[in-house]
Amino acid sequence: MYLERLHLRGFRSAADTTVSFQPGVTVLVGENNAGKSNVMDAIRLLTLPLDVKGGGLYPDRDDLHRDNCAKDEHGEHCRTTIELSARYRSTVEGDLDRFSQAFDQDGQSAGYHLTITPPPTGFRRATLSWQAGDGATTDHDPEPKAREGIRHLYLPPLRDAQRELASSSGGRIQLVIERLLQDNAVRETFLQDVGKQFEAVEAIQPLPDAVKAVRKRLTRLTEGAHAQTADLGFADASISSIARGLRLRMEQAGLDPRDLGESGLGYANLLYMATVLTQLQDAAEADLTVLLVEEPEAHLHPQLQTILLNHLAEEAEASRRRQPEPGSPWLGRIQVIVTTHSPHVATAVDPRNLVVLQRRPWKAPSSTDGSRTTTARHRPSYETTAVAVDRLGLDRRDHHKVRSYLNATRSTLLFGQRVLLVEGIAEAILLPEFARLTLTDEGLQRFHGTALVPIDGVDFEPYLRVLLYPDSESGHRIARRVAVITDGDDGDRTAQGRIRKLGALLASSSAHGLAKVFHNEFTLEPEILRAGGPNRELLVNAWKEQRPQGWIDDWKGVGNGPLDVQAKAFTELLREKKSKIRKGDLAQALLAEAAVRPDGAPPLAVPSYLREALLWITEEPAR
Repeated sequence: MYLERLHLRGFRSAADTTVSFQPGVTVLVGENNAGKSNVMDAIRLLTLPLDVKGGGLYPDRDDLHRDNCAKDEHGEHCRTTIELSARYRSTVEGDLDRFSQAFDQDGQSAGYHLTITPPPTGFRRATLSWQAGDGATTDHDPEPKAREGIRHLYLPPLRDAQRELASSSGGRIQLVIERLLQDNAVRETFLQDVGKQFEAVEAIQPLPDAVKAVRKRLTRLTEGAHAQTADLGFADASISSIARGLRLRMEQAGLDPRDLGESGLGYANLLYMATVLTQLQDAAEADLTVLLVEEPEAHLHPQLQTILLNHLAEEAEASRRRQPEPGSPWLGRIQVIVTTHSPHVATAVDPRNLVVLQRRPWKAPSSTDGSRTTTARHRPSYETTAVAVDRLGLDRRDHHKVRSYLNATRSTLLFGQRVLLVEGIAEAILLPEFARLTLTDEGLQRFHGTALVPIDGVDFEPYLRVLLYPDSESGHRIARRVAVITDGDDGDRTAQGRIRKLGALLASSSAHGLAKVFHNEFTLEPEILRAGGPNRELLVNAWKEQRPQGWIDDWKGVGNGPLDVQAKAFTELLREKKSKIRKGDLAQALLAEAAVRPDGAPPLAVPSYLREALLWITEEPAR
């Protein structure tokens, strides 16, 4: 059993948003304000906390989608309710039997719908209305107890785990201890044993003498009225009092644990997560527990991020294989949903487990006459949209190639709405400097917000399909603008055929205007030479680093003729010396030579096709 689909209408940034999830782990990625936390909070509203003491959310009027309101208020045309729906499915026959009253029309899934009417101004409590399934019955929620079998465990973004764990309340430690003392007899024995230890400590000097000293002073101060006495001892043993006196300590395995203040923030975060994840043992007392993890990458180095995601995936997988305890009414399934800004977290899972949330301009729904319904005064507003990689229709080859690439590179390919696809490392090294020389300050900022992706080859098609194919349900794409930079290879038939094929792919994907192919006549290095300016001198000096013995003879063949002729000769030289020239090193050396030019000297000249690509990818697209 797992949460397959979440539908949000009128909830914060979600005017009308559908998010799909996978049975094991689903990772939500997206820019800031894209709505990732709103999705997590919607799940928290639709399910009970695994720990009944964990509290919950209380929706209010501010949770209503703004509908282009003019100010921080709602107008007469604004919606007045929030609608949240969850659909559950199972890969195991019989898992959904207890939810039969909530079956959807397909008979293969169960759904719950929550309508929230926020309180009027001045009131606190919202009105909640539940409906089970899609059927129209007089009893909208015939078995509310069934919903109690669907729970969530929430792990919030961690900013200061050391403080949370070292809190004098001992809350995190107490939760772990309480869970291990659910048997009343075991609990009573534990408290009696601790009480005896407290009595033994009270007898250790100087504690008895301290009591006498205080008692003597108190007697002198009170004997003229009502004499008082005093004693010193521990409070009665209770789980809370014991936990307040305990502190979690940690150190590298093999060393003595130390105070958390001496540990790094990253490992302190993992320790905090470990205390929360101990609650997953309670998943055995629920049909489904949705573990909600927000931004787990805080203070964790990349390898630890990957290890954490693998552990969570193993927990979910183990719960699907595990058979319920004999006589237990619960299934004990676990599903994990993670939000992240980290490519290391996102690429730790299969791409089909990724959902890209985006912040897009909101459009008012059309009225019956086709016009847009708006308030008299309105302001630009945004809504959350979702693109699930699993709904892009990628074939097995494309999926395998994208998965292998992301796993090997930890690329930000799926993070940016602007993507620049290039053939190799040389382009990736040079383009940031070419951008600095080409773009305005505003354009340069947009370039910094562009995902620059070297694919180490010329097979751009799988990456274009994942970026440009529309989600089969939402109709949205991951990228809003994609530029491909590729080589013409001096008219080579294969290269020309590849360029034509890329154009045909863009046309067939209905992404005309969203993507564009930029190509040269030769390859990158001859085009840099052909750009003129100081480029020949810089290339010669960079070449010299890689061919210190033969560089003079190499460049004699290039000659000093027209730039087009030099570029063609340089192309032949590169083919001849292919095994001896490392293009990445040549690009690095070229930039190093350009960096040490004297002040006032002409800058590195940017090839025209690269200039065009940079200007196009950093344009502000039409809304």
